[in-house]
Amino acid sequence: MKNKLNFEENYFEGHYKKIADFTEKRNKEMANWFRGIFEYINRYYPIKEGKGKKLIEFGCATGVASSVLKKFGYDVTATDISKYAVTRAKKKFKGIKFAVQDIEKPLRGEKFDSAMALDVIEHLPNPELGIRNIYNLLKKGGTAIFLTPNDSPYASNDPTHVSVKSPKEWKKIFKKIGFKNIFMKQVTLMPYIYRWHWRLVLVFPFAIVSPYLISPVIIIAKK
Repeated sequence: MKNKLNFEENYFEGHYKKIADFTEKRNKEMANWFRGIFEYINRYYPIKEGKGKKLIEFGCATGVASSVLKKFGYDVTATDISKYAVTRAKKKFKGIKFAVQDIEKPLRGEKFDSAMALDVIEHLPNPELGIRNIYNLLKKGGTAIFLTPNDSPYASNDPTHVSVKSPKEWKKIFKKIGFKNIFMKQVTLMPYIYRWHWRLVLVFPFAIVSPYLISPVIIIAKK
C-alpha cells in the first residue's frame, strides 16, 4: 500500500495520475469502474446489500470506491496511509468517515462487517501483517474483499508493486491467518471504455497476460 515508499503529493500528482486524479470528471469515470467491478463481485458475494452494515476500506486513494459503496447503503470508513489523499478525498465526498491509517499497523476498537483493499496488498512489504490486521478488524463471520494483480511479468513493471504473488501463494497466507471460505477468481478487465458507463466494465472470467489489459485476482474471504 502507500507506505514506506512515501505515497504523498508527489506520488498522487505524478505516477498515480496515470490511473486517476481528484478531478470531478475522473471521479465520475472511476465511479463507473468500481461500480462495474462491484456488479461482478456481487455474483459471488452480496456486496450491494450494505444497508445496516459497517465497511472499512484501506487504500481509498481518491475516495471514489468508498463513495460507490456508500450508495449501496454501507456506513463507510475510508482510510489511506497518505495524508495528502485523505485530505483531498474528504473535501470531495461527504457522509464518509476518512482517516489516515497504515494497513500494516493495528487499528483497534471498532469492528466491521466488511473490509476492502483494492490494489493494495501488492504494495505492502509485509502483506501478511496487513491482511492479519484486516482479519482482526472484522466481526465474526465478516468478509474481506481484495483485488490484486495476477503474477504476470507486467505486474512487476510498477516499482511500487513489491509483493506480487500467485493466487496459490495468497491462498496459503489467508489460510494461515485464519480466513475461511476463501474464494479466488482470476479475471481480465478491459481498460478505457468503462469511462462512458459502468455497464461497459467488461470482465472476462480468466486471466489474459497482456500489457494492454488489466488482469487482477479477486479474493473474497470470510472470518
